[in-house]
Amino acid sequence: MAVVLKCPACEKKFKYDVTQGWPDFCPLCSADINNRVPDDVVTVPAFLSQKSKNNDKVARDIMDGSEKRAEMAAAMAGVPTSEMANLKITNLNDRNDAQFSAPEVRNPVTERMDAMSKAGLPTGFGTNAADAMARAAASHTGDSPYAGLRTMKTMQQKLSPIGQAPLPKQITENPNYRSPV
Repeated sequence: MAVVLKCPACEKKFKYDVTQGWPDFCPLCSADINNRVPDDVVTVPAFLSQKSKNNDKVARDIMDGSEKRAEMAAAMAGVPTSEMANLKITNLNDRNDAQFSAPEVRNPVTERMDAMSKAGLPTGFGTNAADAMARAAASHTGDSPYAGLRTMKTMQQKLSPIGQAPLPKQITENPNYRSPV
């Protein structure tokens, strides 16, 4: 596998096949660039590149923001900040090898779902796409298809709208309307 290396002496980049190990000499300036370190010495790689620092900063900003939100929630509720401590995010996973930043949830529900899937029972919306599509198709059949949709429309017609945003025409015809231009 060829990677691009940078010579510490001439500071020029070159491609090198790393399956052969680290190069002893720079192919461009012939400077000795091998870092000969005994095998029993522990070395720390320079893993804090700008790319990893940016990812880490995003995770840290999320955690810092959650602390501010906990303080604001405590102020709004009129309670001490310690009572809102559960709102703070302190265990965010900011590693690149993890699929999700949120820690994996392990509780009785997830344990039951794992046991059901191991036993071959369906979990969630079905074990595969065909099952999910069959369940969706079956929901519109029977003695009262679309009952939920009809009920929702009936309720919307009988109840007055709450907090509905005005339409653009209603806004411009308002006597208190002022043009932004």
